[in-house]
Amino acid sequence: MTKKNMTRKEIAAMAGVSVSVVSRALNNSGYVAADKKARILRLAEDNGYVPHPVAMSLQQQRTGQVLFFCKDLHNSFNIDLYYSMVNAARERGYMALINANVTFEDIRGMMVDGIILQNEFFVRKYAESYGKTYHLPAVGVSYGNLETLPASIPVVEWDLGAGMEQAIHYLQDRGHTRIAYAAPYNFESSNARSIAWKNQMGPVLGNRLERYYLDTSTDSPDGLMIADYEDPKEWKNEEIYHSKGRKAIELFLERQLNATAIIAFNDEFAMGMMQTLHSCGIRVPEELSIISFDGSYRSTTSAPSLVSIGPDYRQCGEMVVNTLLDRVEGKRIHYFARVRGYLREGDSVRALR
Repeated sequence: MTKKNMTRKEIAAMAGVSVSVVSRALNNSGYVAADKKARILRLAEDNGYVPHPVAMSLQQQRTGQVLFFCKDLHNSFNIDLYYSMVNAARERGYMALINANVTFEDIRGMMVDGIILQNEFFVRKYAESYGKTYHLPAVGVSYGNLETLPASIPVVEWDLGAGMEQAIHYLQDRGHTRIAYAAPYNFESSNARSIAWKNQMGPVLGNRLERYYLDTSTDSPDGLMIADYEDPKEWKNEEIYHSKGRKAIELFLERQLNATAIIAFNDEFAMGMMQTLHSCGIRVPEELSIISFDGSYRSTTSAPSLVSIGPDYRQCGEMVVNTLLDRVEGKRIHYFARVRGYLREGDSVRALR
């Protein structure tokens, strides 16, 4: 027969103390006389006491778990960011969970202490809907986009508008002047990367600017990005950036552009671009230079390796997780923080001078 788990009540009876004393001893919280604590711990060990996680969470009003609400697991950036969250949460005695098959409605039934929202869109949607009545602590990740963010939810931002300026200056320093941009948003988009590219390249390309903007938004069946969906039922659909990269190169070749470099929306996008260029016999970087965003692990595995701008993942994960857990634990927090972007050198850009 399998021996049933020993309960705290049974340990209390054996030790001749109250259940609350046993709880303080086992949780190492509150005063218990040294001799009593030693006897309780010995009895628990000798009798194979195993704490029940659900019962403990009810007692402590904590689950020791936080959730990364992420709808885009095909994007290596989110996976790298998640691993940094896992490590940061572990340092605080928590687990970081990830699940792309959820809606805000589903979160009500999950045992988590807080939620990390993937981007500005989800920060706004959460605050407008479930955040009004379901007061689960939340923190968001922001990318410098022109969203009206609620003051009630703290955010950690990596400014991708500044990242685009960094990418363009890097290319210009190496002699590139005609620089195209490949994106999953249309030309009128208010995405931070698009705005910064148009501001920087408008004076150079003039009335040809839109031709050098490689818009792949219509590559989706309905022409929309995930962030454009207002109906939460549609959030289950993921953008496959790799295929959009292939579409961008098709547009580039159809338009016969004379750009010497293309900035890709992110690393997955760039991978699709480089594979398509290779199949067309166009060499990177000898005939066309590529630079992208995210600085993910995937950027180091391509051939040639990508020049890519990304955040310090460890710093970003720590800031997001610590902000959330400080809020969970009732500590004072800053509602806005910013992480820097760093350029990861690679072999995908050719110096023209």
